[in-house]
Amino acid sequence: MTASRNAENGSSKLHFNPTKTPRKGKLIARVIGSNRVEVQNSLLEGLSVKAIAAIEKALGIDQKTFLQISGMSKATFSRRKEAGRLTPDESSKVYRFAQLYDLAKAMMLDDDVKARNWLQTPEPLFGGETPLEHARTEFGAKEVEDLIGRIRHGVFS
Repeated sequence: MTASRNAENGSSKLHFNPTKTPRKGKLIARVIGSNRVEVQNSLLEGLSVKAIAAIEKALGIDQKTFLQISGMSKATFSRRKEAGRLTPDESSKVYRFAQLYDLAKAMMLDDDVKARNWLQTPEPLFGGETPLEHARTEFGAKEVEDLIGRIRHGVFS
């Protein structure tokens, strides 16, 4: 699927190309784990602080932006860097953004740039917030996932 944004009304024009099959879960597998048990254990144990840098790089955002969308303060981030690990709750937030990136990348047929652009483009359905901004809560992340699913399946609302 490819997307282009209509600047006049903020809508997306999407074209599905069924000949391309996107690869799934690459960022999650690289940063967190490759199977459900491994992911669950990694999240409960607390991810390495290095996972944040990998997420920032994949999303094309700086540390300040990541801290803002994740709700983590600079002081907390400094303490986590010293400890080397995130808490399970913080790890779950990192997982949330990795999952949204993987979903957006699959929607854009494995195109990193298009996935990053889509995640950082204001969306009228989210009150003008970008999908990344809207995903600051679990509810918002679920809405972003739902929108990606609707787009991928050609269900427009």
